Amino acid sequence: MNMESDGKIKSYGSVIMEILVVIAIFVVIVGISIGVIRTISNKAKVVSAKAQIAQLSLLLEEIKDDTGYYPVYLSHLTAAEPPLMQEKGWGGPYTREVPFDPWGSPYFYQIPPTTLFTSPPLPRTYGQPDTYTDSFETNPGKGILRIENYGITACDITLNGVIVVYEWELKNNPRPQIIEKEIDLIPGNNILVWARSTPGDFLIASISANTVPTREFFILGSYAMDKDSGGEGWAKDIVWISNIFPNFQR
Repeated sequence: MNMESDGKIKSYGSVIMEILVVIAIFVVIVGISIGVIRTISNKAKVVSAKAQIAQLSLLLEEIKDDTGYYPVYLSHLTAAEPPLMQEKGWGGPYTREVPFDPWGSPYFYQIPPTTLFTSPPLPRTYGQPDTYTDSFETNPGKGILRIENYGITACDITLNGVIVVYEWELKNNPRPQIIEKEIDLIPGNNILVWARSTPGDFLIASISANTVPTREFFILGSYAMDKDSGGEGWAKDIVWISNIFPNFQR
């Protein structure tokens, strides 16, 4: 191999090395650019979500100012007709639509549970076993039935015609025996039926749910990038709590 050929090989090698260096630099720049763009995009989405949450919170406060209560569902913001227990002062619709968050998911909305119903302690003193019927109004949804049983053993407890606590579940001891059951509530009037059978024995039934408007507070937020509760970084939930300052907890 002559010196001219050797020089050409070295020249080609240098060019290839330069090209590889340029490619490596380009890859690094692209990687950095993509990271910067992603960071800017995520920051923009968080800012947008906070702005929407703050605006929705103002509308919810407006509903409370008008009716005295926060609504049960976020979708009530778009309702022209007043929801249950908010008939007086309702000025809806308060917005044309409830937006999705910047990641394409619905905002979550929660209110604290309210005690819808509590029965008095009604022990039987004489005569035939008694059956008691009482009712309460609510929106549809899930609730919790809590029984404090002081010796009743011979009755079923029904809600809207469906047995929710069977006779065999009731015991004499301990006193009180505590039973808690998840229940399905129907829109409008709900009917609870229970009984007492032994003189001096009784039970206390109570139902709680977040299916009626509340005066207390609400929690509104986005599950952010991962669309799931919890998370870290850009996946961390963005949460507004109406009775805490500062309201945003992210």
